[in-house]
Amino acid sequence: MTNKIILRLLAIFTLSVLASCSKTSQTEELKNSMGSPILRDNGAVPVIIDAEKREVIIEAEVNGKYFNSPTRHGVVFKSGSNGDKAVLRGLCDEREFYQALVDIGAKPGNNLTFEDMKLGKTVEGEKLDVFVKWDGLEKEIPFADIIKSADYRVMDLRFGGNFENAKSKRTGCILCLDSCAVGIVSDAAYETGAVEMKKIDRFGREDILPKDGTKVLVIFRISSNN
Repeated sequence: MTNKIILRLLAIFTLSVLASCSKTSQTEELKNSMGSPILRDNGAVPVIIDAEKREVIIEAEVNGKYFNSPTRHGVVFKSGSNGDKAVLRGLCDEREFYQALVDIGAKPGNNLTFEDMKLGKTVEGEKLDVFVKWDGLEKEIPFADIIKSADYRVMDLRFGGNFENAKSKRTGCILCLDSCAVGIVSDAAYETGAVEMKKIDRFGREDILPKDGTKVLVIFRISSNN
């Protein structure tokens, strides 16, 4: 057998092994702690699920830019296209977060379409109580306490769902500050388009949140007031 033939056979064998490994990698399913198949970008921090407490916990970090600039984004996965547009940069994948809420028994609303985004409609879905905590803070505080606005309304956070929209757009939106057709969770107190069309300014509260870049935990619980 000549050297050329040997080299050719080795090359074919190597390509075959690589193709086999690639196929195996593609068919392997990533699962969360509940055993559900999930989607998670490389580098994303896993979501914590406490089924007994019916709560989901994610890691995030403070984005000090929005102490002084308005935004309609509460929490966005840092790797999403809107990753730097939120009061808190989420460190978990929004798609994994969606599955975690489903796994604790939350029911998505799935009532909004892209066409609804300028029609003043309200998000539906399981009502959630959302809290924030960080090192040095003695107790968790309501998410509403870290947001300020001249147009104050009582926060009404809902599991909007929107998994297919979130998966296709990959904005990273985890929690929107008005009703949204893409965000996994959004605030039903503000109708679609309210913040942008009515120019409602919403900011992170510098007097309450820790400094820019500080790690925080965001806790989502199924509300007892559903």
